[in-house]
Amino acid sequence: MWTVRRKGLGLVLGMRGARKPLAFIEDAAVPVEHLPEYIEGVLDICRENGTDAVAYAHASVGVLHVRPILDLRQPEDLLRFKNISEATFRLVKQFGGSWSGEHGDGLSRSYYLERFFGSKVYGLLREVKRLFDPENLLNPGKIVDAPPIDRHLRYDPNYRETPPPTHYHYRQDGSFAAAVHLCSGVGECRKLQGGTMCPSFRATRQEEHSTRGRANLLRLAMAGRLPGGLTHPRLHEALDLCLSCKACKSECPSNVDMAKLKGEVWQLRYESRGIPLRDRLVGASPALARTLCGPLAPVANALQRSAPFRLAQERLLGLHRRRSLPPYARRSFVDWFARRPRPDFEPQGQVVLFADTYLNYHEPHIGRAAVRLLEACGFEVLVADVGCCQRPRLSHGFLHQAKKDGTRTAQALDTYLQQELPVLVCEPSCASALNDDLPDLLDDAELARRLQLGVKPLEAFLLQAFDEGLLPSLPPLTRPRWHLHGHCHQKALFGTEPMRKLLEAAGAESVREIPSGCCGMAGSFGYEREHFDLSVKIGEEVLLPAVRALPEEEGLVACGFSCRHQIADLAGRRALHWVECFAP
Repeated sequence: MWTVRRKGLGLVLGMRGARKPLAFIEDAAVPVEHLPEYIEGVLDICRENGTDAVAYAHASVGVLHVRPILDLRQPEDLLRFKNISEATFRLVKQFGGSWSGEHGDGLSRSYYLERFFGSKVYGLLREVKRLFDPENLLNPGKIVDAPPIDRHLRYDPNYRETPPPTHYHYRQDGSFAAAVHLCSGVGECRKLQGGTMCPSFRATRQEEHSTRGRANLLRLAMAGRLPGGLTHPRLHEALDLCLSCKACKSECPSNVDMAKLKGEVWQLRYESRGIPLRDRLVGASPALARTLCGPLAPVANALQRSAPFRLAQERLLGLHRRRSLPPYARRSFVDWFARRPRPDFEPQGQVVLFADTYLNYHEPHIGRAAVRLLEACGFEVLVADVGCCQRPRLSHGFLHQAKKDGTRTAQALDTYLQQELPVLVCEPSCASALNDDLPDLLDDAELARRLQLGVKPLEAFLLQAFDEGLLPSLPPLTRPRWHLHGHCHQKALFGTEPMRKLLEAAGAESVREIPSGCCGMAGSFGYEREHFDLSVKIGEEVLLPAVRALPEEEGLVACGFSCRHQIADLAGRRALHWVECFAP
């Protein structure tokens, strides 16, 4: 309840569409005994002007923040804006209230202060201003000598913007511009404790590295106030430190998805400036993994670990020499699955395990553990070796290629989805790609809908089966006490509760989630030389000290491929995927 109260303003301001609840009359306070009549009068004023309003906050002290819903880019709504303000001001005076009850006067209320206080008091305010600020340098136009309320507006009928051609459809938000304008400026992204958003702001404490700062720069770019618009280097500097963690998509009350917006801008940047070699390699990493997994793996792994190679990776690619690239497996998961003996049991149903790049070519032991767990729960496992989910390309802005290849992946998965078979994913970033990003890239809206409904994190599926009584028991755990670190996409889109509940259902004595936010690795972000120090700083905020303090006999779970590598690199501890917690 208190979370809803605390985030109520942001939830209100996240209203979809061009019209938004605007703050210009919301701070008036009247004696409590007159509040019902006053609020009824304000709502009548809004209705008379052909608009609705929302109200929230603290009625007990005579303040209900009323925000009329307007779009000041429309001339008729600008007129409503002025009429509502004037009528409400008269109503406040009628009830003996205060025009500014809580938040101060500002540009929206200062214009009325001479009429509110009278010429004598207003003249004294002017005199005080002149005494302390004879040059009128300090916040001019506030309290005294204020301009009319229709001046200095962020949006007015003269506002023009040029949204870019986009690759995402924005089926939920409406458009790229509408997704940017979801940011209401409430500043939840500037919090320093709790949740994940916004890891780059927490580390730098700079406004431009918050979701709000980036959204404001995107607005300026679309409105032509940054030369070159969305290709301006200043915008790229701000977006460069976005880790694409997607925390803003869930923790921002307006659900701004900065990771998606960054992807669009990065695609434009590649088109205007070309693609650097490092980014090309990141985009091609699934194909590279497919090539190097197998007989070439020992040679590739030894080479990657060598000092000369790490020096070369820093000088030629800008990958920090302290980072060792993820090793390749000598045998892929799909190869193991195809050659293993078929299990002999009567299954209660079929499920499809998505063979993502990480599970297939880097860490096949996780795939094997997932198959053992699903079969122990009574399910026949089919493996979908249908290509990459496009996560590396999505996060790096290769949207054109991600759409092309991702459509093929989605169509291949649709063979299972049309049979209503659940497609289960172990890696959280792959689950988010298939369930959230890729559907909005696809031209086929029905295929997109099936993908969103049919692709699930493995733990979400098993918890549902457990709750429905389909799993009489779970295999025993290898340890009694566990500590969890949730992947950013996992926390933002799916939650960590299914993982925790399954471990508890399997008999864990203790399952505690580390309040860790982002680990700081974020795919290739933490490998990049210019981001390495920031990656370490983000990890050291909570996660890495907490990991170092864990007793060795207690287990550590991190479902994210990047998270496990960050923990191994900087804390020297091996974290497990949750499917590895069960005894073979």
